[in-house]
Amino acid sequence: MTGRGVTGRPPSRRRLPWRLVRRLPGLLILCGAAVLASFLASRALPGDPVMLMVDGGAADPEMVRRLREDAGLDRPLAAQFLSYALALLRGDLGQSLRYGGVPVTELVGEALPVTLGLLAGAAALALPAGLALGLAAAGGRRSWPGTALTIGSVLALSVPPLALATWLMLAGSGTAPWAVAALALPAAAIVARLTHTLVTDVLGRDFIRTAQAKGLGRAAVLMRHALPNALVPLTAGIGSVTGTILTTTAAVEAVFALPGIGRLTVQAVLARDHPVAGAAVLVFVLMQVAVSLTAELLIGLADPRLRDGGKAP
Repeated sequence: MTGRGVTGRPPSRRRLPWRLVRRLPGLLILCGAAVLASFLASRALPGDPVMLMVDGGAADPEMVRRLREDAGLDRPLAAQFLSYALALLRGDLGQSLRYGGVPVTELVGEALPVTLGLLAGAAALALPAGLALGLAAAGGRRSWPGTALTIGSVLALSVPPLALATWLMLAGSGTAPWAVAALALPAAAIVARLTHTLVTDVLGRDFIRTAQAKGLGRAAVLMRHALPNALVPLTAGIGSVTGTILTTTAAVEAVFALPGIGRLTVQAVLARDHPVAGAAVLVFVLMQVAVSLTAELLIGLADPRLRDGGKAP
């Protein structure tokens, strides 16, 4: 048997795309909820953005009225949301109130590459380091590697992201590689603990003892048997870790003065810049959706049962 269906093609090539199609309604609902959340979050900001634009009480009332009309802030909330959603479908994120009518798409387009670069660098550092540390702790013949990993990961996760970023900024004179380290260290600790837990659980199963009885070395057992069998839950966990990296970017970008989406969000909130704040929140949510979808695709590729339309245990 070759594992091919009646058409002669592997089941994975036929059924994996259908898993994506079945996911589309849920993803559309999630994206719609993200649009609503970004709109409500921007409107929940305290203060009047128009009054901030015209220096508060020194403004002419007629000017304030016209500015409010131009920004659509005089309309009912439901009408504002409908206009916001329709504009998004056209690719229009509105204009910044803080920067005097600069298109929000321009601001987001300048900030997004900075954030994506930080995330890529942090993931490239955190994932291999976390996997290596977790495997080393799980493969140790004595308990001290696991104990050291537990203590180190607790310490890494106990430090608030803002404090960790500040310490690393002072240590590295504010250079970008230290910003990547500030994002990567907590993520590496989570990946290491997750890898250690999952691989240790697999090492206690009967087929591992059978492999050891056949004379396989510790490294071969880890890489050929333990890690592949822990790969599916590990991939799901790594997807959550990437979300953790996303939540700390605002603090890291603010400390290192990097013009990314996180810093743009903080500045927009402080300035009551509704369009920019809403767009920044939406970008973060959509990035998290993209991460979750990528993790699910990788899980489907890693587990043949999911590729063939089955379910994970």
